[in-house]
Amino acid sequence: MVRISDILKRRMKDSGPPEKAKTEEKKEQTPPLQLSKVMIPRESPETQKPQEMQIAKAMKELAPDIERSKALYAKGIQLVKELLVSAAEKKPIEFAAIKDLVAEVVNLLVLGDKVLFTFFYDDYLPEDYLYNHMVNAMIMCIEVGLGLGYNKSQLAELGLAAFLHDMGMVAVRDVASLPRSLTEEELNQIKEHPAYGANILSQIKNFPQSVVYAVQEEHERINGRGYPKGIKDGQINEYSRVIATVDVYEALTHSRAYRGKYSPHEAIKDMLSSGNSLFDTRILKILINQVGIYPIGSWVELSTNEIGKVINVNDNSPLRPVVNLIFDSAGKRSGDTRVLDLTKQFNIFIKKPLSDEEVSHLIKEKE
Repeated sequence: MVRISDILKRRMKDSGPPEKAKTEEKKEQTPPLQLSKVMIPRESPETQKPQEMQIAKAMKELAPDIERSKALYAKGIQLVKELLVSAAEKKPIEFAAIKDLVAEVVNLLVLGDKVLFTFFYDDYLPEDYLYNHMVNAMIMCIEVGLGLGYNKSQLAELGLAAFLHDMGMVAVRDVASLPRSLTEEELNQIKEHPAYGANILSQIKNFPQSVVYAVQEEHERINGRGYPKGIKDGQINEYSRVIATVDVYEALTHSRAYRGKYSPHEAIKDMLSSGNSLFDTRILKILINQVGIYPIGSWVELSTNEIGKVINVNDNSPLRPVVNLIFDSAGKRSGDTRVLDLTKQFNIFIKKPLSDEEVSHLIKEKE
């Protein structure tokens, strides 16, 4: 069996990253401590070490607020709708609210809060894809930016560019939503959307040029076969390279009018098969490190035949996340909460990722 980790190592070796990238990769080996990723042993207060008690207290104070994240995600969807209406009607766009939203998402992700990713992988109606896609791209791009070592200012710019990256689709939305393969003429119409969006932004006084370039170049590809200009490699704005990678990953992991969705695992394998011809290999590697081969919220079957949901990822061991066991080996729902950090359970491994449909099928088979 070919392992994704082996493919990735081979791609990185073949691509020969520049010295700058090598330096950044060394930094990735010792990431800063994020409280949300620290697993506290289940011990009584009497047996916990002072340092563990301090970390537990800090985690409690910074406990993820599901309702807050849910409201923030919903706010993002509403802002996208308002943005597209304004763009279509050529009315002034209210950027203050969008910038505030991006800043709030940046703050959450910097603190290690992963709750927003539970909404990232939620299903949405094909006709609503553009709203969710633009919000999801913003969330995931900021997470990748963290992996690249961006400061808050850079994260805010990248997040804003990702939020706006498909605003030009408003001009060709009817064509893009057709439930069939597009003709060459229709595809050429779709290819105009980056330039259309960038043109709107370029007319706004004092708007960041880095964001305009990112929106214009987000469909360019490393091999020069993207659009609208066909530029390649280092000619492409780095924000655009991040958005290009996330854009494809988000699209693959959700249904479209003309196809079903890929599991996160399948999406990563598909993108890796493209090698360094389409994506910046360093950015693709960081995407995988940040979301994990088995992302938060995804179902997995363990070698013990137990089934659970991934609740956290281990940056240095993407194949061994933290799993909340939901069903035992007989397919019965577990009565007690049991959490396994697979980096500490070397005799247990993930047998395979599962879709929602596969989980339902397996449970019915074992009933």
